[in-house]
Amino acid sequence: MLIEFPVWITICALGVILSLAGEHRSNPVLAATGKLVAATAYLAAAWSLGATSTDYGRVLLSGMALCWMGDLFLVSNNRPRLFLMGLASFLLGHVAYIAAFAVRGVSNTALLTAGFLMALFAWQVLRWLNPFLDDRMRRPVWLYVTAISLMMTLAVGTYAFDENWTIPAGALLFLLSDLAVARDRFIARGFINRAWGLPLYFCGQLVLASSVDYL
Repeated sequence: MLIEFPVWITICALGVILSLAGEHRSNPVLAATGKLVAATAYLAAAWSLGATSTDYGRVLLSGMALCWMGDLFLVSNNRPRLFLMGLASFLLGHVAYIAAFAVRGVSNTALLTAGFLMALFAWQVLRWLNPFLDDRMRRPVWLYVTAISLMMTLAVGTYAFDENWTIPAGALLFLLSDLAVARDRFIARGFINRAWGLPLYFCGQLVLASSVDYL
């Protein structure tokens, strides 16, 4: 029997709580287990709503699968190589989300306005991060900030096209959670970053998953 969307929301929330408990107690096994449970839940949530039955849903689901890989690689925060692999997986996930929003449809007028605003946002974020980036990380981070800014731009363009609030809302939550990751990785490590970043990230993924039910 197919597990319904509300059950996956509950499983995801429990995974987040478990992961945060592990982070707070400096228990990496508990933190990693909770994170992967939550990540699997958002993937399954999209599947349960019939993501595989539409072009939009299938492309979105592929992006979620790439994000799941990113979550797997980022289980360890202390290994630079795994961090880069996680960053690459999430970057490709954002590219897939951009493609999904384009498949769904966008308003060109909204794209221009949102693109200008997101370019300003990206510039400010890079100004914030640049002093803390070494030569190896600078280019990957620039690419990532560009990708997530484009994703937010397309999300707004898609909302203007079909007025589905779940797409820009999910993208915005994802974007804000990335700021927590950036602060933790490059500026000031601490549980507080994960305390607000993880819930925003998984909530964003669930909101995006729900968008396949609004076609």
